[in-house]
Formats: sequence, structure tokens, C-alpha cells
Amino acid sequence: MTEPANALTLLDIRRAVESGVLTIQQSIESADKAARQSQPWLHAFSYLPDAPVVNQTDIGLPLAGIAIGIKDLIDTADMPTEYNSPAYAGRTPETDAVLVARLRQAGGSVVGKTVTTEFAWRQPGPTVNPWNEKHTPGGSSSGSAAAVSAGIVPLAFGTQTFGSVIRPAAYCGVVGFKPTYGSIARTGVLPLAPSLDHIGIFTGNVADAAYAFKVVSGSDDQDFHSSHIRSKNESQGNDGGAFIRIGMLRRQVGTAMEPAQDSALARLAGQLEADGAEVVTVDLPAELLDIGPLVSAILAVEAAVVHGPLLDRSPGLVSPVMTSLINEGRGISGIDYARARAAQVRLAHLFDRWLHEEMRFDVLLVAPATGEAPVELDYTGDASLCAPWTFLGVPAISLPIALGPAGLPLGAQLVGAAQHDERLLAVAAWVEARAGWQAVKVRANTGPRPFVVR
Repeated sequence: MTEPANALTLLDIRRAVESGVLTIQQSIESADKAARQSQPWLHAFSYLPDAPVVNQTDIGLPLAGIAIGIKDLIDTADMPTEYNSPAYAGRTPETDAVLVARLRQAGGSVVGKTVTTEFAWRQPGPTVNPWNEKHTPGGSSSGSAAAVSAGIVPLAFGTQTFGSVIRPAAYCGVVGFKPTYGSIARTGVLPLAPSLDHIGIFTGNVADAAYAFKVVSGSDDQDFHSSHIRSKNESQGNDGGAFIRIGMLRRQVGTAMEPAQDSALARLAGQLEADGAEVVTVDLPAELLDIGPLVSAILAVEAAVVHGPLLDRSPGLVSPVMTSLINEGRGISGIDYARARAAQVRLAHLFDRWLHEEMRFDVLLVAPATGEAPVELDYTGDASLCAPWTFLGVPAISLPIALGPAGLPLGAQLVGAAQHDERLLAVAAWVEARAGWQAVKVRANTGPRPFVVR
């Protein structure tokens, strides 16, 4: 095939493999070649095997022929998992994480391990933004977002504790999907803060994200965390705009948006309304506006529990930013932590009732980031516009919608009700079709690099 990898979606590749136009071997070798060619400047991968690891399997399996990037926080038995930490250099797990096992059972091939910030916190790795090497790709799932954006793989996985899927997806111009808390088992994934950690999906479009989610979703007995909200029956509704009710916040929860980001969201809302959706400007319940201190307390305390022993043993192997987080957590009282955890569950139920029952919104339309990716590599960006939805454990998805003044992507974040992931994905697909992202890229005659040939 001669299309650039950027033009081949996960579902494109599946159709090509099933029809015999593309073999599994060709698909995986092409991704491996792209990874190696881009590595000297993009640095999306922390590890690439000496030769492509091709899962030669039944072409009818749902991920046969799909090259996958796995964040270096997620265990792989045949590749090192080092957490971007010198303390774990050379560590190779004995078993795959549950996620990786499911991917391989479905026929997928892991191309390599993608770069993470140290322990998924703020110490960045070497990855750059594929749209402009001087800009951050975001964090902590920097390598996964960059690998999909550059067309190296059609599917990659990351984790989110504050905004580590949604924000890098927005910065790199790809789709980032963070499902309901506990929807994808985290067994074999290094925790940062177990009460906040989610596994997330990076793809080139919503259809691919929905497809991958069906393959990998599901609990595991060793990951006992689950949604704060009781199980519900999914109501798919009608995908037509007349049946979509969207809430648009009068006041964002987090740092103020840059003008270009604000304008992009407003234009999108206008387009959606013109196409038949009902867009309602609203205020969140007052209690939900002060989530920041609660989520920060949970993060700091749980990070101190998980990573404090390493700091005690080997302080020279832990970055200053991680050391600071651990020390912050050690200074928070048990009573304050317990109050924050109790508030997390209570506010999750409050939000669910407000969104799903009182307002009857399908989704909220909010910003995934303050604007374009910052012009620096030692700062991965502001996560405050994502952290509230992570704290509440609700599904969220970032879609690219426009280019900002520096020619970098701007995104929109859609937030849904807990355990209504499929409804969120259906609405996101409808929104994506109206956002005009592909036309934006064509008009601008720009995009991520490199464009590699399969």
C-alpha cells in the first residue's frame, strides 16, 4: 500500500488485512520501520526490540495486523518496563499486564514501549511534539500520543491520573479516550495514585477508539477498583443531532483558556447547534468548582504510599518533582485524606445526578487544555482542565478541532456520565464528523511529521 501511515486508520488496516491487500507481517514491519526512522528526532519510544515482534495469528482476530504502542508504565513480559526511572533500568516483568495480554490475545502486535514521564508524573522524557519539535507533546503519555500523531502506530495506550491522556491527545492532534474509572483493568500497570489512575486509548479517530475499547474493556480480579457509580444499562439513543443535548460550561473548572481555544470551542458549539444538537450554557453545581484541592490531596498521599519507599532507599534516583510530591503527601493528615476520598465518592454521585438526571445532558463540551502545546520541553502543560473529570471517574474524550495561531492543534473535550462510555463515543463520533479536522489540516497544508509510506 502506498498511502501515508497517517491516512491509514486502525479499521483501514483491519479491512486491508482481512481482504489480503496487506499481510500482518507487512503491517507490523512498516510500523517498526517508521518507529526507527522517526526515533532520532521524535523519541516516541523508550524501547524498540532488535526486530519486529509480529503476532502471526488468525487474520480474523479483531486486532490482527495492528501495531500498538504501550506506555512504559504497563508491563510487557518480552520488553523492559522501566517507568522512565534510573531506579528501574533493565527491569523486564515476568508477565504481561492484563491489558497487554488482552491485546495479544486479540491478535495485536506490540511494536515497542512508548515514553512516559517518570512514574507518570512531571519529569518529562525526550519525546517532542510531532507538529513542532520545539513544543511539548504533553504528559505523561507523551510517547503514545506522539506515535499515533506521527502515523507510526494506529493505536497506543497510556494512563491518566490528572490529564495524561486527554491533554497530550489535544496537543498532538489525535483522539484520546479516557473511559469510566475501572473500565479497563490496571493489573500490571504501575500506579501513581490508585484512586485516580485510568488506562486510556490513543487513536486517529473516534471509530478506532470505540473499536479498541470493546476489545480491551473489562475488569480483573486483581484490580479491585471500580466505578464510583453503580452499574447502569447503556442507553444509546439516536445519533441524530436533534436527540443530542450538550452542556457548555459558562465557567471552566481549571485555568482560564487562551483566546484561540475559547474561540475554537465557541465555533464548534455553534456548528453543532446549527446541525441539530441542543447546546445549553450552564454552571456546574457550586460544590464541583472546588475539586482541585481534593484531587491534589489524594494524588500526593497515594503517590507517597506507592513511591515513598523508593525515595527512602535511593533518594538520588528520584527526580526533584517526584520527591516534592512524595513529601507533600507525607505532610497531609490521614483525616484530610479520608475526607478527600469520601468527597470523591459523594461528588461523583452529585455530578451523575446533575448531568444524567437533572440536566439530562448527553455530554459536556469543555476544553482539554488551555490552548496549544507550550513552547518548551521541560513542562508538559496544565492538567487542571482534565483533573476534575478524572477525580469524578467519568469518561472523557479529546478530539482535534482546529489549529491555533502557532499552527498547532487545538482540541475539544467531551465528558459523559459514568458507565455511559458507549453513548459518549457515539456522540463524539457525531461531533467529530462536524468538527472538520481533516479539512483544517488540508487547508493549512501542514501536519505532524514524518509521513511514512506503508
